Amino acid sequence: MENKTLLSTMVGAGLLTMSSSLFAQAPVVNLSDNDLATKVANLERVVQSRTRSQQRVQEQINDLQTELSGIRGKIEEQNFQIEKILQRQRELLLAFDIQSQQLQEAATKSNNDIGAVSLVTGKTATVNPPAQQPNANVLADSSGMVQTEAQAYRAAVDLILKQRDTKAAVPKLEAFAAEFPDSKFKPNAHYWLGQIHYNNRTWTKAKEQFGILVSQYPDSNKIADATLKLGITEKNLGNTSAARDLLAKVVSAYANSTSAKLAQEQLNLL
Repeated sequence: MENKTLLSTMVGAGLLTMSSSLFAQAPVVNLSDNDLATKVANLERVVQSRTRSQQRVQEQINDLQTELSGIRGKIEEQNFQIEKILQRQRELLLAFDIQSQQLQEAATKSNNDIGAVSLVTGKTATVNPPAQQPNANVLADSSGMVQTEAQAYRAAVDLILKQRDTKAAVPKLEAFAAEFPDSKFKPNAHYWLGQIHYNNRTWTKAKEQFGILVSQYPDSNKIADATLKLGITEKNLGNTSAARDLLAKVVSAYANSTSAKLAQEQLNLL
């Protein structure tokens, strides 16, 4: 009996000792006001840092938008200047066409006057042989036809250069080419039709018109530019081989011309 009492006492004392030891090893967490304030301050610093970063990013975005607006403004200004140059080029082309027609009309009138004088003086054999003299009715008809051609051509081209109505100019030019198939202005009509379709990026129609000019009127004063644009048109249609041949032809046949330089630039891109 005494042994059991002693054993119980010893076990109880051991448990008490172990319990005290466990409680002594457990950490004590004490969240003071200072620790909480430190954590809040750290969080505030993180938030402020992120806010500043976002502000810097927004400033960079604003700067890029301003720079982009400036670039767009410069592009618009350049496009405006290019359009002015193109407009001047179109005006010069029209003036050249008109001057060519006036010179041809003056030459025709001069020859007719010489023929009339020769008939009066009886010197037809030395000045103008009778076999080369058309009769008065043919001359009158021919003169009227030339005037009609000039008026019809000028009316069509005025739609492009003055009224800038290329949509209306297309049927006018097509009608002119059909009505005056032998006109000296017909190559120019095909050139203008090709130019309109070229500007509108209707490549198949541009190819047709420039192709007529290049194949049927090799002596046209617009042949170099037409061949160049036909080559570029073939390029845009995906016909690389045909484009290369046409552009190379411009470089070799019209060396040192503006068309040749532009053709070489296009060749470098193929």
